[in-house]
Amino acid sequence: MEKRIIFIGDRTSIEFFSIFNIETFFSDSTEGAEEIIKGLDMKEVICIFITEDIFDENKFLKYINSKKMIVIPSLKKSEKTGIKILNDMIKKATGMRS
Repeated sequence: MEKRIIFIGDRTSIEFFSIFNIETFFSDSTEGAEEIIKGLDMKEVICIFITEDIFDENKFLKYINSKKMIVIPSLKKSEKTGIKILNDMIKKATGMRS
């Protein structure tokens, strides 16, 4: 079984990664990303990189918690969601309180 790394986001933000033969799926909405993820065999997926503009914490938190998803900045706009999630994970791992 071949392991996969997936990028999901708007074309402008992730098209670059296809140059390196990385699987890219274009979506401009959370719903579109959700459909893409539902179609994946998660046993084959090492990691999903998803742009912060289509990331929805309520829908995708289980992938963050299972260390299967990383939120990355979008070239369209940056809400710093990825940085916030990473900071929260570091605080949990180190036992720090907010």
